[in-house]
Amino acid sequence: MSREDSIPHELRTAAEPRQNRLYPVRLSQVDQVNPSIRLLQLALPDSNNKEQAFTFLPGQWLDVHIPSIATAGGFTITSTPADAKLLPSLESTDPSLGAETSASASQGRPPYVELAIQASPGNPPAAWLWKPKEEILGQEINIRVGGSFVWPPTGVDIQKVKNVVFIAGGVGINPLISILTHLHQTQSSQPLGVHFLYSSRFPQGRESASLDTVLDEILFLPRLRQIIRTQALSQRLRISLDIFLTNSSPGLVASGSPPDLTIHPRRISEADLRAAVVGDGKFGPDQTVAYVCGPPRMTDEMVQSLKGVLGEDGDQRVFFEKWW
Repeated sequence: MSREDSIPHELRTAAEPRQNRLYPVRLSQVDQVNPSIRLLQLALPDSNNKEQAFTFLPGQWLDVHIPSIATAGGFTITSTPADAKLLPSLESTDPSLGAETSASASQGRPPYVELAIQASPGNPPAAWLWKPKEEILGQEINIRVGGSFVWPPTGVDIQKVKNVVFIAGGVGINPLISILTHLHQTQSSQPLGVHFLYSSRFPQGRESASLDTVLDEILFLPRLRQIIRTQALSQRLRISLDIFLTNSSPGLVASGSPPDLTIHPRRISEADLRAAVVGDGKFGPDQTVAYVCGPPRMTDEMVQSLKGVLGEDGDQRVFFEKWW
């Protein structure tokens, strides 16, 4: 995510922890998610020196230094630590991976870090990253890792956590998709309940589009649904997904929700939060942690409600970040 205002990113985040080192990266891929969001891949240098290897925790962001711009931009990492490691070539392919994945693995995959950049003409670094693809592909920039909104949760005994509640508003999905994808990729000795509540505006100009088309244009929703489909087989993560489409077409939502998610034509309520925390009663509030990222007003309301729902020490198990 990025923020567009008069306070420079580095000044606004001065109190946040950040690494000392700048890493040179190359802009290697640009994909258009929808009219206002781009996905960028930054190719990382391959380093055999562990002390110089690029590392980060899921949920962190980058200071992005573009040579022609005086101030650094701040953008959340949407990939995972596993993506930042070289995927080695395989001597033989594994048929269980499927043809596409197997071919990719056999050729190896360079390390990279991914960002989702919202169109922001008033934000110079974001505006540069929204230049025509042919002008920026292959260009080198420098990045630095920072932020304290991370997984695993700080100050919490992770072994006691049985339930995770993610609440995203708009591009607040960015750090949460990194965390959830990391959980999806990581082996765990115990199952984990995950409740994902995602509030998004109905895509503009799509009032006559099909439901599938609308859902595919919501940032990272296809990735979320793919994780749910995969985890439905292993049951290692028991994920429920609720999409809250504000300013949506009542007729479109009335057509029904797909089997892997539930669509609501409204905002997230305290009852929704309580249901995510308490659920079917398998877990207690003291076994739950919650992550919230979205616009300031929404974040403040969600955090306040969650602290009450989580009860004693609830404020120590609610984590949030708001940039705009």
